[in-house]
Amino acid sequence: MTAEREPELDDVGADAVVLHAARALLRVDTRAEAAAVLRAAVRDLGGRVTAADDPDALAPDVSLGVGEPSFVVPVVRSTAAVERLRRQLPSLVEDAEAAAARCDRYQRQATRARTDALTGLAGRGEVDTRLAESTSEDVVCLMDLDGFKSLNDTLGHAAGDRALRRFGQLLGASVREVDFVGRYGGDEFLVIFGGIPLPVAVERMGDLARTWAAEAPGAGVSIGVAEVDDRGAIIATAAADRALYRAKRSGGSGVQVATTGEYQPPAD
Repeated sequence: MTAEREPELDDVGADAVVLHAARALLRVDTRAEAAAVLRAAVRDLGGRVTAADDPDALAPDVSLGVGEPSFVVPVVRSTAAVERLRRQLPSLVEDAEAAAARCDRYQRQATRARTDALTGLAGRGEVDTRLAESTSEDVVCLMDLDGFKSLNDTLGHAAGDRALRRFGQLLGASVREVDFVGRYGGDEFLVIFGGIPLPVAVERMGDLARTWAAEAPGAGVSIGVAEVDDRGAIIATAAADRALYRAKRSGGSGVQVATTGEYQPPAD
């Protein structure tokens, strides 16, 4: 017994497919999601996505820049099916490209909102988000550049900006990919070491302080280090902040570990 062949899509059905795709494209969040909607619509229109070197492929490119260029081949090679695809594809791809461009703009805006423009590190909003996700396996390190106000006052803000950028580069190169680095504000920076023993974090911060002092003679960085415990990251950050200023009072350019008494809520 021969299996029944599905009826070929008519113009009304094709219009319904395109309308459904247009509505779906309004809800996508990424270029990849827009490409997936487009591929599904192509399939529902009776097409098959194929490589660019297929002699029967129809323009335009339906990859949306996701992966290699790809084109459409009609599954049913009737004149009506081919013409229907030729008629529907351009507007469908145009809608998908517009949706993908909108997603790109949104992602760039979101990235700018999360990233400190000067250093390229995570910005304060992203820092707060990461701190809220911290667990008792994390170590928080707060650092403040010594003599930064004097640098700005004597050499100007451009010199201060260069110092911040360079320190941010050095800091980013001093941690693992699993660790988190952000600009806390002004000349303050923050590192969250994930799943690392406290002595190892202290050793790495000591190496950073010595490297910065050697690279920027006359400058330094004061660092406070605190483990996150069951009291949470806010308390640990406040403890690291108090340890940082203890390092400042001790002459700067060094690392101090938070003491038990410094694990208190931040001052108002």
